[in-house]
Amino acid sequence: MNLIYYKSEKGNFGDDLNVWLWPKVFKQDLFQDNNDVAFFGIGSILIENSDFINKAETYNKKVIFGTGVRSINEAFDFDNSWDVRFVRGPYSSFKLTGKADNYIADGAYFLALLPEYSNYLKLPKKHDIGFVPYFKSIDKVNWQKICDALGWKLILPTNGDVEQFMKEISSCNSIISEAMHGCILADALRVPWKRLRFNAHLFEGEKVSEFKWNDWLLSIGIKKNVFIEAPMPKRQKLNKIFKSVYKKETENYLLNKLKLHDVVDFNLSSEKTMEDMKIKMEKEVDNFINEYL
Repeated sequence: MNLIYYKSEKGNFGDDLNVWLWPKVFKQDLFQDNNDVAFFGIGSILIENSDFINKAETYNKKVIFGTGVRSINEAFDFDNSWDVRFVRGPYSSFKLTGKADNYIADGAYFLALLPEYSNYLKLPKKHDIGFVPYFKSIDKVNWQKICDALGWKLILPTNGDVEQFMKEISSCNSIISEAMHGCILADALRVPWKRLRFNAHLFEGEKVSEFKWNDWLLSIGIKKNVFIEAPMPKRQKLNKIFKSVYKKETENYLLNKLKLHDVVDFNLSSEKTMEDMKIKMEKEVDNFINEYL
């Protein structure tokens, strides 16, 4: 089995989770056998004419297992060598199949099927609020300085340690995250969360970012995409010359916005939603093992 996923040089938890999670879910060395099969798991990597699709086309069979379509502008014409088991959400389902019902949720929720899942849920709470920046926003401001000023726990998605990231999420009473998988993992680990819009939606593009977020939110029964709105300020002419000035101004701006985060409520999917997802996920794992392993 050949895992298709996005690899960041800096590391990015949501993508790195693929290598850690799927062998545990299937309880086998999934990526040592069945070399004629490409496996799409976690990530918004269903992008027409992309390297991900082109690489997959070199294999006889391609399996889509909880993956997300990247944007509303994508178009696909897959032949019968593509096995679409399920996708991330209703938007991805409609773009890929023409129907909005072939989804469960983001593949990261398969964490809930692991024996160690209950251990994460039982970890003691050490911090009131944890904050997760988008991996492309790490160098935009001094996040540690901001979190220290707010009394928050900074949780970086780039540390490369999947288990440590999950433990840090579980150690918080609540999570505020610019990174979508910061919120997804918080939800999977039953930690209330809320979203910050700072740089990710500007970097990815508004249409891409909101398509992804709404796709996931609808999959877990949340219809309102609410967030702390704090878009990265545009650089003025003076700040283009004095980068340190711009960075300090951005940090002060963010700090003031985050101090007022209570204007946005925390979210959490229902226990019934989680239980229904687990039933569907268990069924998908059994069906996959019966067919491919």
